[in-house]
Amino acid sequence: MGELRELWKLALPIIISQVGFFGMGLVDTLVVGPMGPEALSSLALGNTFYFGVMILGVGLMMGLDPWVSQAYGAKRLDRCSQGLVQGCWLAVIATPPLIAAMSALPWLLDQGGYDPNMLVLAREYLDPLRWAVLPGLLFATYKSYISAVSITRPLLWVALLANIINLICDLWFIEGGLGLEPLGVTGVAWSTTLCRWVMFLPLFLLVRYGATFKRFPRVSRRPSPELLRKLSAIGLPVGLQYLAEVGCFSTATVLLGIKGSTYLAAHQVALNIAALFFMVALSLGAAGSVRVGQQLGAGDLPGMRRAGWTALGSGLIYALLSTATILLFASELVGLYRVDSEVATIAIRFLGVAAIFQLGDSIQAVAVGILRGLADTRVPLMLILASYWLVAIPMGVLGAFLLNDDAIWVWYGLATGLCLVASLLVGRFTYMAKRVRSSLLTETISQSHPALEAFKEP
Repeated sequence: MGELRELWKLALPIIISQVGFFGMGLVDTLVVGPMGPEALSSLALGNTFYFGVMILGVGLMMGLDPWVSQAYGAKRLDRCSQGLVQGCWLAVIATPPLIAAMSALPWLLDQGGYDPNMLVLAREYLDPLRWAVLPGLLFATYKSYISAVSITRPLLWVALLANIINLICDLWFIEGGLGLEPLGVTGVAWSTTLCRWVMFLPLFLLVRYGATFKRFPRVSRRPSPELLRKLSAIGLPVGLQYLAEVGCFSTATVLLGIKGSTYLAAHQVALNIAALFFMVALSLGAAGSVRVGQQLGAGDLPGMRRAGWTALGSGLIYALLSTATILLFASELVGLYRVDSEVATIAIRFLGVAAIFQLGDSIQAVAVGILRGLADTRVPLMLILASYWLVAIPMGVLGAFLLNDDAIWVWYGLATGLCLVASLLVGRFTYMAKRVRSSLLTETISQSHPALEAFKEP
């Protein structure tokens, strides 16, 4: 019970803040919904491009999770500070290539014969979001840092502030007023960009001037190629994990876009609802990562295993509850989006499948998190790639375009891939929990994860 209490003490602020941050996207979809399927489709495509690229950078920043949490467990506060500084450098370095990739995606779809009108609107939506990349990555860096040292409550206030500003700016930028011309759906992108800075700056001020962080030593602000390499070795596979997952869902979005704007709009609504429920599981995984990392850094191996299984058990219970909720209230949830009846009917059908894949999605999110706490990121990446790209997407393409010509097969494929990867990742944690025989400070871990060999220093 003690570990369960510690997990949820850490997880609850993360869950509330994560749902709050997701609420910004939910509000965006709600205010755009009445503008029609075309506007909603451009929002879906634009966000697919933006978040599909950003997730790679956010995952890269998550290399801080095991680094800082294990250093904190080992009482190496200087290592915590070093991780933050180098994480900021990683954010700066990663920004230009991410912006370039985001800009190239519409061009690639244009070459593939995608609907030109949809792509024009998506490009207009993407233009402001280029300015949101750097603050988004810096926010992810600071969020990982403060969470890894068990400080999560400030995230609640940041989420509240960002949601208030996002709602005000959405309505203002879309409709215009006070000297501003109406921007339509592009105004949502400008609101998102502004809110990324609103999210980052409070955390920067907290760490820079907050009394809690005064005990953390000041370290050199220069980039350290060695430490950047070590953090990248942990974080890049995490980024690729998230990219593989988001890329899978983004590909599903593109496939449904081929079916037409009605299917794409319904997909956006159903995916938006499913993603809201996913935020809780993702937060449980983040809290589990911190608990596992701190216990491992402190050399408490039974505590590490207990932390991992407690997180997985909590994830399973939540998965069952979310599945039941979606099945019981699918019509009411879709009704909140105020879309036309054809879009709503298809979205409800998609949600029936989403209720099933909540089981796999929730468990795999927690499993990825606790494995990240062990700095085990490369093998999970391989398991995720195989499940999504060798099972989920091929199954969706076969059903939706070659065999049955039914769009729901894209969702069947997603559900199958998620349940498969959940089983594989739980098996991986079982293996790793038995294999780890000593703490982070020993040769065993440093040989398995060379990126963490610096922790062998006394």
